Order: sequence, then structure tokens, then C-alpha cells
Amino acid sequence: AYADEPSGQHEQLLVYVLLRVLLDRLSLFGDALHVMRASAKKLTTAAVCTALSVIMCAACAYLPLSFMPLYLAAFCIFLACKRANILYGLLCAAASVGIMFAMSGLNVKWFLFLIMFAPYGIIAHFISRFSYFKVKSGLIRAATVIVFFNLAFGAVYLIATRVLSSGLDIDIAAYAMKLGGYPVLALVTTVILVPLDFIFCGMASVILKRIPAPVERRPPPAVDGKSQPDRDVFDENNAQPEQNGDDSSDKTDGK
Repeated sequence: AYADEPSGQHEQLLVYVLLRVLLDRLSLFGDALHVMRASAKKLTTAAVCTALSVIMCAACAYLPLSFMPLYLAAFCIFLACKRANILYGLLCAAASVGIMFAMSGLNVKWFLFLIMFAPYGIIAHFISRFSYFKVKSGLIRAATVIVFFNLAFGAVYLIATRVLSSGLDIDIAAYAMKLGGYPVLALVTTVILVPLDFIFCGMASVILKRIPAPVERRPPPAVDGKSQPDRDVFDENNAQPEQNGDDSSDKTDGK
């Protein structure tokens, strides 16, 4: 009887180890399911933003409109970056640029979207922490967009006057010189687009509050064999801290 005790202990230890390994594998499987659900929500959000961006590009390509639909398409790309992630935002921008090229071909509007507005939606994601409602952050954001818009407009101006004017009956370079040349056109572009960035910032602060951020519910690992309540893990783009479910402000002193 005493000789059988060590073997029985070894069997119990082996069963315990196997159960722990099985539970660990099940925990990893549950974490994978949570990640897949969060990725599906982000993919759905990015798909909706891409569809809206393509609609704006189609309106600009087929209707006699100005660049305002492209401005709204840039806002859709920005939403894809904020409510999904930067990778989905880049995919949204690439899909929108490619579909607009299929609809309009090589023209000034497509180059405006390719060089100016699609990158603007990506850049707006990175400068979203800077708001015009504070003096210092407003100056930083204004300086950033002024530099970007002037560089982008300079590239579009060179393409329009050196590339797109060849083979056309209208000399785009001569027509631009009649309007004052590049300095005057760049100044007008800056005066128009910087106030639009102020509107963009206001729209972002309002609409992002209306669109719920993706939340991944993930159970924390068990402590001492006891399962813990689920907690909400927010996406890193939401600028919100984790909520563990227990608020220290709600605790009383027991009186």
C-alpha cells in the first residue's frame, strides 16, 4: 500500500499538468476569438468609410463640382484611421485613389486627390491631438497644414503645367500666369484650405463622439484558479484609458 502512494501522486500530478495545459490552450483560443471579433468590427468600419469615400470621388469625377467632394473623401479616410487603424486607413485611401482613377483617368481632379486630399486624410489622423480650440496646439496644426498644402499644391501645379498641358488646346501654364502665377494661386489655396481644416477639426470632434469606438472584451487570466470578471480594452486610437470594471471612487469606508 505504501509502495503505491508515490505512483498515485505521480498520476495526480500528471492529470493536473494535462488539465492546466488544456485550460491554457482554451484560453488562447478564446483570446483568438476576441481578436477576430475586434478585427471584423474594424474591417466593417473601414469598408463603410471606403464606400463613402468612393461615392464622393464618383460625385467629383462625373458631376461638375469643385474639390469639396474630395475634401469629404479625405474625411472618410480620416474616420477609417481613427475608428479602425492606420493600416485600414491606408487601404481606404489606396482603394479610393484607384477607383477614382478608373472613373476619371489622368486629370487635375485625380492628381488633387492623389497628392493633396488622400494624404491629408492620413495626416489629419496624426495631428488630431492638436486642436484649434487651444492657442498653442492651434498654431502647431495651422503651421503643419499650411506647409503640407503648399507642398502638395506645388506638386499639382508642376504636373498640371508641365505634364497635363501637353497635347491640349489650352495652355494651362499661360492661363495660370494670367491668374497671377504660382504665388497668387498658392496664396489663394492656403486662404481657402486652412479655414476648411478648422471645419475639419470641428467635424472630427463632433462626429467621433457619435461613432462608437471598437471595444474588445477580453477576460483577464485567472488568479489562484479563480476567474476574474471581463474588462473592456479600448483601441489605442480612441485616446481612452482601460476600464477594469472597479472604480475606486465608488468604494466606501464600510461605515
